Amino acid sequence: MKKLAYILIATIILVSLYSIPVFAEQGKTEQTREFKVIGYYSGDLFDEPVGNLQTDKLTHVIYAFLIPKSDGTLVELSKPEQLRSIVKQSKRDGAKVFVAVGGWSYEGKPLQPVFEQVAASDDTRKLLIENICAFAEEYNLDGVELDWEHPNKNTIADYEKLAVELSAALKLMGKETTAALNGAWSSTAGPEPSMVLTDECLKSFSFINVMAYDTNNTDHSPIWFSGTSIDYWLNRGVPAEEIVIGMPLYARPSWKQYRHLVAENPEYAFVDYAPTVPMESYYNGMNTLREKTVIALSRAGGVMLFDVNEDTNDEYSIVSMIDSLVKRTANLSKEELSRYVTVILNQRELEFIKEDGYGVPFINADSRTMVPLRKPLEAIGASLSYDSKNRIVTASKDSTTVTIPIGENVIYVNGIKVETDTEAIIKEDRTYIPLRAVLEAFGYKFDWHGSSRTVIISNN
Repeated sequence: MKKLAYILIATIILVSLYSIPVFAEQGKTEQTREFKVIGYYSGDLFDEPVGNLQTDKLTHVIYAFLIPKSDGTLVELSKPEQLRSIVKQSKRDGAKVFVAVGGWSYEGKPLQPVFEQVAASDDTRKLLIENICAFAEEYNLDGVELDWEHPNKNTIADYEKLAVELSAALKLMGKETTAALNGAWSSTAGPEPSMVLTDECLKSFSFINVMAYDTNNTDHSPIWFSGTSIDYWLNRGVPAEEIVIGMPLYARPSWKQYRHLVAENPEYAFVDYAPTVPMESYYNGMNTLREKTVIALSRAGGVMLFDVNEDTNDEYSIVSMIDSLVKRTANLSKEELSRYVTVILNQRELEFIKEDGYGVPFINADSRTMVPLRKPLEAIGASLSYDSKNRIVTASKDSTTVTIPIGENVIYVNGIKVETDTEAIIKEDRTYIPLRAVLEAFGYKFDWHGSSRTVIISNN
């Protein structure tokens, strides 16, 4: 019996030992599936209460900024209780909190020379890392972002030392290291700060926040720049789930905040330009930011808002829009997500939710967008009827009547036959129509953004 007991104990130990890596790997797999929704919170620049921060809809908050000194010490926070409040609220809602060390400038002076000086010396670099780690421990943070703007070919060796050593020190504390990095204008070329980053630097970061903005004044954060930035960092070997695309909530050259633009005119929420005075405002409105989020859902690991302070807390909220989109697509397979279609009608999204049972848009075998019939036609004010015997849908609005035979590559507009490049179908008891042909018959303009699989419909 004693021998049998020893055998049983030994078996349990072996099973336990073999189980540990399995569970660790499962945890790692689940973690990589998380789509990050990150908000930079600039503590010294804005005046709204911490309670307005939608931490229940964010995965991470990055508090900006912790300022380094050239001797390895840190500038004391001017609002330490603000950070403590953010940590408390975020922990309650399940969001992680990081602090961004650095930034572009402090008190009107660039921080690049400070980083260069402190990182060049083993002693000051060590002291800076010790102080950062102590700060992270004091405020119960989950990680630290290195925001050295920017290393160059002469300083990249010191940047690498700082990144690698900081990451190693934080890992011992169970904390993460990230970095704010530049975007790129192609899959192989970008600005010097992107090109000089070494593989050792990139391996030190849990993920990277790509600053895909500030290209110029009139088009400072275009959709294509987000796409090429993802391509570049993928080409550099960064896993897709570790690439987070930065999206701005401010305009150039006016520097107006998104929330203030919406307060001036709610319609400004849906466009990328506002004729503000004394300077015009070029920015990313809700529809552009939605398209970027769709691209990130398909090809990257998350989105980052700079600054989340500049969002609204109402129906025009960008954080809420992203949260809705992420939740709607959470259960889609990779293949389903690659065919996911967003429909924008007169600047507003027509939300198709699978659980509602009304069907969702998809791209058919002819590469045509098929959309459930009822929602878009009722949205434009058309009345609908269905002849089940002859399988014919009729939609009427004002002086236009469109007849849609199921299973045929034609529609009839006021009795005139119009050939279409795909046919209406019934799928899972829902009628799907070739959207372009039908809505153009009612005088609507139809546009297709392939990179984000977005249909843009307008009647003006």
